[in-house]
Amino acid sequence: MSTAQHTSDWEARYRAGDTPWDDDVVPLSVIDLFGSHVPRGAHVLEVGCGSGTTALWLAQQGYQVVACDVSAAAIRIARQRAAAAGLAVSFRVLDVLAETVDGGPYEVVFSRGVLHTFTSHAGRLAFAEAIARCLPPDGLWLDVAGSADTADPPGARARLGLPRLSLAELAMAVEPYFAVELVQRCLYGTTPGLTDFLAWSSVLRRR
Repeated sequence: MSTAQHTSDWEARYRAGDTPWDDDVVPLSVIDLFGSHVPRGAHVLEVGCGSGTTALWLAQQGYQVVACDVSAAAIRIARQRAAAAGLAVSFRVLDVLAETVDGGPYEVVFSRGVLHTFTSHAGRLAFAEAIARCLPPDGLWLDVAGSADTADPPGARARLGLPRLSLAELAMAVEPYFAVELVQRCLYGTTPGLTDFLAWSSVLRRR
């Protein structure tokens, strides 16, 4: 089973500072997801936290946060930012496809920009299964993933490996493990020309 991703070496990208997906501002889609579906104080696991922008914001809002990423360089940055802000977030270097996240099960798992990086249905299905292992029955997975409805230049997706999913691809990946409670269109991020593409904002409940 292939779990290949559009980016093959996350550590190298973070070491080089080549992370155009890593917004410094929490997008409205994420603020709306948590404000509408997760009570303050909930125990949240963020998977694929990058340099920690969302995890730090969640801690500021009163959530109990554990956040992980496969890149040690990303986690170093996130820990430095947490220390500078005086925020208590447990950052971990971890691959949820291969390792167990202790401290769970969690009430909520959040991911933004991970599901859409897998290049095949098998990879997306494996990721959904890994998220399901972190949650109890009825636990919530909140996800933001790039939408194939984005009007990319001809040939750009294949040439640049742009992360885009159709609604059918998203549903096929998650439905074996999750009931789909809500999927709506949003903007992925806030950076013009880099992260302001169309995305799916999803609320998924563990079966």
